[in-house]
Amino acid sequence: MTAGHDTVVLVVQDEDTTSPDEVARWLREHLAGWSGFDVLLIGLVVGELYDNARRHGSPPYVLELVLDRWREALVVSVRDRAVGRTAPWRTGAGLLLVDGLSARWGVLTQATFTTVWVELVF
Repeated sequence: MTAGHDTVVLVVQDEDTTSPDEVARWLREHLAGWSGFDVLLIGLVVGELYDNARRHGSPPYVLELVLDRWREALVVSVRDRAVGRTAPWRTGAGLLLVDGLSARWGVLTQATFTTVWVELVF
């Protein structure tokens, strides 16, 4: 995220319009100037959250990156339209990876949407 841009948002209206590769390209463009390690870390987290949203939710998918320069932290969130769940939320291998890479993370489930957020501290 370049100087002066502390929040960037990508809205994917339809599953077929934006591939995970296109999301990764969008992410790299907005992280120009960041260290290679940080870009890799953020890319892993964004990839996992976006894949989970596509697997368990439905469009639109809203990917948001919010940079907190004071704390040197980045909050990544992905929101999708909620699909009725019959089973409780489970932490799979991908979210275990996210847990290990992040300072904290959580899930906000509302009647019409689900948001998974992750805080990365640098």
